[in-house]
Amino acid sequence: MICAVTLNPAVDKYLRLDRLRRGEHLEVQEVVSSAGGKGINVAGVLRVLGEEVELVGFFGGFTGDYILEEVAREGIHTSPISIAATTRTAFVLVERDGSETEVVEPGAAVSDDEITQLRAQVRRVAERASVIVLSGSVPPGCPDDIYVQLLRDCGGHCPVIVDTSRRWLKALLEAPLAGPAGAPRPTVIKPNRREAEFVLGASLADSAGMRRGLERLAATGIVMPVVSNGADGLYLLHQQQMWHAAMPELERVNSVGSGDATVAGMAAALARGLGPEEMLRLAAACGGANVLTKECARVRPEDVERLLPRIQIRRL
Repeated sequence: MICAVTLNPAVDKYLRLDRLRRGEHLEVQEVVSSAGGKGINVAGVLRVLGEEVELVGFFGGFTGDYILEEVAREGIHTSPISIAATTRTAFVLVERDGSETEVVEPGAAVSDDEITQLRAQVRRVAERASVIVLSGSVPPGCPDDIYVQLLRDCGGHCPVIVDTSRRWLKALLEAPLAGPAGAPRPTVIKPNRREAEFVLGASLADSAGMRRGLERLAATGIVMPVVSNGADGLYLLHQQQMWHAAMPELERVNSVGSGDATVAGMAAALARGLGPEEMLRLAAACGGANVLTKECARVRPEDVERLLPRIQIRRL
């Protein structure tokens, strides 16, 4: 079983329209609603890949209930923490030319007691997990080092993937490894290039810069740091060897959620005992399959299978 932890879920609403014009009355041509948030997106793709998933997270109000109903229909087991605040809604405005504008409500604030409940739930579920995925932004009320705390709760007996950014990723990388405050490190992190450049304060614009950046991430204790670079693909460092997964050219329908689909591919690969090369291949195929669908992180298994042999993996 793979455990997916989502601290900041959302109801995703995709609004398709001809063109976004500020200050005008606009009528959309299509509305697609779905359960969203990075951890939920990961869980949904894992189910498509045939993996058993248990979802742990904060859920509140009618939107929280809607999300739990949707994920149950997908066969995802849940261990939810009910909160007093109402789970947020996120809007993605998709124009005819493919431009995407995201408008996201603030996260639902959580209390200290709700955080304590969630951490206890993670400890219980982690005992049965083969892989744990901690992903997404953090709602108001959570400390910046919440992912450091959750890593301790995971128990260290199985691989852990962390996919977050900004101050939460920075707090994770800066947490001490030794001493009373020492924190375990995840097996994999997957910032995109912009996020990695932010926390490292350095450019990853070329292959040499990417290697230096990955080496700095590995020096913090990350076993397999991964950086995604859009259409350029994925870069991974493992035991001083850098790998690159190149994507084939695809006709993009929607790119929102590709990073989450990529993380799901990594989690499935770790659960299956695959090595770095095949982990990158499955991750890239899942990320590519996402851009072929209208909905966020709703890949089709036939697309993943079709893309797998087209992913080019090379050592750099």
